[in-house]
Amino acid sequence: MFVTLFSVSTTAQLIHTLFARQWFLLPTIILAGCGEILGWAGRLWSNQNLQAADPYMIQIACLIISPTPLLGAHFIIFGRLVKMLGPQYSRFKPTLYSRIFLSCDVVSLVVQAVGGGMTASANDNAGVNLGTNIMLAGIAIQLAILIIFSAIALEFVYRFNADKPVRLDTENLKIGYMDKRRRIGLYAVFCATFCLFIRAIYRLIELGDGWNGIVIRTQWTFDLFDSAMVVLAMYIWNFVPVSWILSGHGSAQELEMRYNTSNEPLNTKAL
Repeated sequence: MFVTLFSVSTTAQLIHTLFARQWFLLPTIILAGCGEILGWAGRLWSNQNLQAADPYMIQIACLIISPTPLLGAHFIIFGRLVKMLGPQYSRFKPTLYSRIFLSCDVVSLVVQAVGGGMTASANDNAGVNLGTNIMLAGIAIQLAILIIFSAIALEFVYRFNADKPVRLDTENLKIGYMDKRRRIGLYAVFCATFCLFIRAIYRLIELGDGWNGIVIRTQWTFDLFDSAMVVLAMYIWNFVPVSWILSGHGSAQELEMRYNTSNEPLNTKAL
């Protein structure tokens, strides 16, 4: 079921990427989807070959690491929304969202990958425990990134609604128009990020309980709090296409042009 769900979502997202030319989706959402497909294929293979080590390690490594690139897409999408709606209301400039948070995301990915590799190649319990702790550190970094990003994103929404800029930006005196597309885009970012937040908490609990713990041996908790959360985060971007969110009217420059040509009052802040 999960192989099918991720295959459908990833294929649909790939088609959307090619037609809309949103190339940043390739190393983010699509890469995450491919990792989930490979991980669940390994899990299915492992189910049919219970004593085989390779499929077990494939599904462990892929399903832990794969959601990390998906989170990177959220940073890029939100940064572009900030640029369209009003950078002066954001704690960071739009370009910094991708630079700072993507860099932290890569660090989290590398740490998890190193821990997964050490765990897979370990020959004793000490090596397994060391690799597990490194993976835990990577997931903890990811959870911290999620909390900081969510706090900054919520602050932006509050300041935008209350018209309380962080700084006076002479290049962006006008703010963008919060139309239906931008509003749904923000909802999508928050909902998808919340799904990955739940998943990160579960992974911390699971690995913290150990490879022989109750949590890791309980199938329904993994299906619900890990895989189902990633499925929801993936499908949110299928039903809310990125090209639809980031296209159309609504930028500050477009609003200013419309105002100058019509000479009529324009509500530049509508929710």
